[in-house]
Amino acid sequence: MEQANLLLHKARVTMVGSSEINKKNYRWIQLNETIFHPKGGGQPSDEGTINEIPVTHVHKNIMDKSRLDQFEILHCFDEGVNLPFNMGDEVVLVVDATKRRLYSRYHTAGHLLAEAVNHHYPALQAYQGHHYPNEAYVKFKMLDPEISVDKEELKHKVQPQLQRWIEDNLPVSDLIHSGIRSIKITQEWSPCGGTHLQSLKEVIGIEIPDISFNKKKQW
Repeated sequence: MEQANLLLHKARVTMVGSSEINKKNYRWIQLNETIFHPKGGGQPSDEGTINEIPVTHVHKNIMDKSRLDQFEILHCFDEGVNLPFNMGDEVVLVVDATKRRLYSRYHTAGHLLAEAVNHHYPALQAYQGHHYPNEAYVKFKMLDPEISVDKEELKHKVQPQLQRWIEDNLPVSDLIHSGIRSIKITQEWSPCGGTHLQSLKEVIGIEIPDISFNKKKQW
């Protein structure tokens, strides 16, 4: 479903099964539609309940890697849980609102950091984001090997830029085309599979505790 902020919904069970996912055994169900966001886009999956039974993982299974818009969502439960679900059953979905908002804050902050760095250093291009609480980072690659960047200078420029944008409470825009979501905060549209806030005031603040780079000038 496209209502990204919907936290309560009803759906119908279309399949029941079990399998090993990421080296862990789960029982799972598929639904005709869902409000649960799967793991992906650099962030953890939603958690919550289905008919008051805890959903501990949500897995996006892409069946054909040449068609990213073709996938199935598995709502996973711990292996020992007794699932009273049958195909066709109507169920109630409840997403954990606190965790959804937390993951959205981290993910939006990651995009904002990427845009702030690129705003001051166009040759630094973000290519990977990890938006997990207490271990978040964004990786950049240097497009021009002749350019050198001082880490303290970067922090001195980027940190206040982040705060200005947050204080300006810029909107976070998104659109979906062919099953692919893209978002925009200050500059260009960027494909993204994560969840986001609607405006930057909810980010509250971003701190850059450390900057490192390797011999390939990847940050």
